[in-house]
Amino acid sequence: MLVNHFSNTHEHYFLYITSNQPILRMKQLILSLLVVFLFSCKKNDEKADSKISDEKTKESSERENDGIRALDTLRISYQEHKNLFDILTILPDSTMASWRWDKKERIEFVKQIQKLNYTTTPAEHFAKISLTQPNTLQIQVVDGYWVLSIYKVKANNYIVITNDVVGDGKDLHAFEYLNGELKHIPFKSLFDNLTALLIDKNDKKCMEFLEDNRILFDYDFIGTKKIQISDSDLLEESKDCFKGSIFNYEFSPELKKFNLISIE
Repeated sequence: MLVNHFSNTHEHYFLYITSNQPILRMKQLILSLLVVFLFSCKKNDEKADSKISDEKTKESSERENDGIRALDTLRISYQEHKNLFDILTILPDSTMASWRWDKKERIEFVKQIQKLNYTTTPAEHFAKISLTQPNTLQIQVVDGYWVLSIYKVKANNYIVITNDVVGDGKDLHAFEYLNGELKHIPFKSLFDNLTALLIDKNDKKCMEFLEDNRILFDYDFIGTKKIQISDSDLLEESKDCFKGSIFNYEFSPELKKFNLISIE
């Protein structure tokens, strides 16, 4: 009787398990799907985070690159323009009085070019730098521009001109550079026969106008030998004094000055 009872109980349990197998399998399947779903979500979140991180890195890199591009970059061979940059380092501070760039900082600036053959604009000093001619460096400052131009006499010997152009005028300086040293020379002594610009060189009024305003003319440094002098506004005021409005000069290494070659 006891055996009979056990047999019936066991059979009942077996039938219970057997009848519930589909439910168990369904639960297992649901659990498996849930695990897969959660794992997939985690992966997607990681990919999204990774994408966001990559985008942030890219944006940051682009901002940095834009920042570098925002700074003017001058690519230049130091060896090809050695004298120009060596002279830049020894110019007196008075040649750039309107914006100030002291010698120590200029030396470091040139050292960078010497090492890398390029430089980026030190924004605290000026906005843009460019090599407008093989012998001429132009720097854009806040309210104007500054020019350094050198004219070769012979090896290690140059005539040097600086022009600090600001809103209310120009500050021109001239030097002779010889074997690493600068000697100041009168700017007006560089231009031969200025009176040849005048219709009548004996006209006292016109001579005074020329003397008073020559420093205000526009000096355009063209190539390694030429300078063009002009100023339509100033010359219009005294058009009866001058033979033209554009005066072309060419540098003579033998005379260490500029000769008038044509008037337009």
